[in-house]
Amino acid sequence: MKKSVLVLLYTILIATCNCAKNGSLLEASENVYDKGQVVEDKIDQPNDWYLDNLDLTTDLEHNPSTTGQVESAGYDGSKVENFSKDRIVTFSPKGEGDVSDELNSLVDKLSKDGGGKIIIPSGEYIFQRINLKSNIHISIESGTTLKMDNSTRWKQMFFLLGSEENSPLVENVKIVGLGTPETRPKLILQRHENTFYRAFNLGHVKNVLIKNFTIVDNLTKGAAIAFNPVEIDEDSAHIPENVTVSNVSLSGGSVGYGLVQTNVGRNILLENLHCEGGVTCRVEAHNGRRYDLGIYNLVIQNVVNKDGKATVLLQPHSVENGRVLVDKAVSDGSTWTLFIKEGFVHKESKRKKKGSFDSSSTFKNIALISSNNRATLSYKNFKYVPEGLHSLYKNPNFTPIADDANNLGLEDRELSNESAVKGASVAVVFIDASYSITLPDEKDIILSGKTDHRLKILRTTK
Repeated sequence: MKKSVLVLLYTILIATCNCAKNGSLLEASENVYDKGQVVEDKIDQPNDWYLDNLDLTTDLEHNPSTTGQVESAGYDGSKVENFSKDRIVTFSPKGEGDVSDELNSLVDKLSKDGGGKIIIPSGEYIFQRINLKSNIHISIESGTTLKMDNSTRWKQMFFLLGSEENSPLVENVKIVGLGTPETRPKLILQRHENTFYRAFNLGHVKNVLIKNFTIVDNLTKGAAIAFNPVEIDEDSAHIPENVTVSNVSLSGGSVGYGLVQTNVGRNILLENLHCEGGVTCRVEAHNGRRYDLGIYNLVIQNVVNKDGKATVLLQPHSVENGRVLVDKAVSDGSTWTLFIKEGFVHKESKRKKKGSFDSSSTFKNIALISSNNRATLSYKNFKYVPEGLHSLYKNPNFTPIADDANNLGLEDRELSNESAVKGASVAVVFIDASYSITLPDEKDIILSGKTDHRLKILRTTK
């Protein structure tokens, strides 16, 4: 037994957990995919003592949110504390059904008076498009469920933070759920036809903390938490700065979306996140490319994806992004752990060259617990799957995930490039990119579980 590998797995998967059981793991030997050739190797499967603890990723007891910043990224919420008693208000709606207007009025009043704390008692509420303002702290008690009014066709969101057109700067905001992962507030994203749904939409903001929530998705369009530019003029836009998203889980993520999408942002910390389906942390300068804006100093630590596409996805489009630091990223049954794509120039791109991420970007403590039939693949990526795994995707008669947002509108069993299909885990790291980034040595990448025909690093050939 390689003791150092056991220690590494412990570090990767449960970090600060003190309740681990004994286990063993033989070090995985290297797998390489190059020029269409697969070099197979088998490793001894690990005892599953650490698999039982993957869900502890979002547990505040075992993985408390960081105090302060990490590598100059994030915000600790300290600027919205110690309000006087008259600035601490319990939300007591008088109406029934959708009570968004009452909460928005309370937010406006407190913000105009210099800020305050709103306590939302345990219960069930219908909210949509709550516009958070500067110097507001919202604390939601355990046992609370938030739902949306689905009677209107529009992009539905629970909380907006400086994300509407011409929005002034929203700063010093804290929104926190109370309780354990079993009892903390649940935000329900119920599908209405095939419109976008989000829990949080961030734009022109500075100093924001979002912590301790469970999001229940329904394979809907849109990442649940999104970082987007807010236009100043045709050539420039505001982007989010100093934001922490901590101890949040999501189930039911669509293959094209998932938990967090950082299109743009500066000094962003994403930590202790768990996503079932989709992508846990999607990093791409999608709608920032028209302004040549992307991500600058993004720290991702202690994140998990289960039965989805990937834990961390990077695609720079046409933007020269800053550094991205990833530490402790694990996939449990997903297709990949790191999915790193080449940038490309779109017709709306302000910069007419392929983009990149800064060469100082680093990735460490990366692992995949591989499965045969739980992973979610975008159909267009099937061309990268080693032939030895094709039968596990039931090729050529694929079974699409019928209710996924990327499949809706298609005829039964018809597939588009973005269609979601179920199959096998493929590789810990997928890389189709010419820009320079620092990957771990293969000996430091962990591949376990179902390992036949699986790879540590899958590089596309040019």
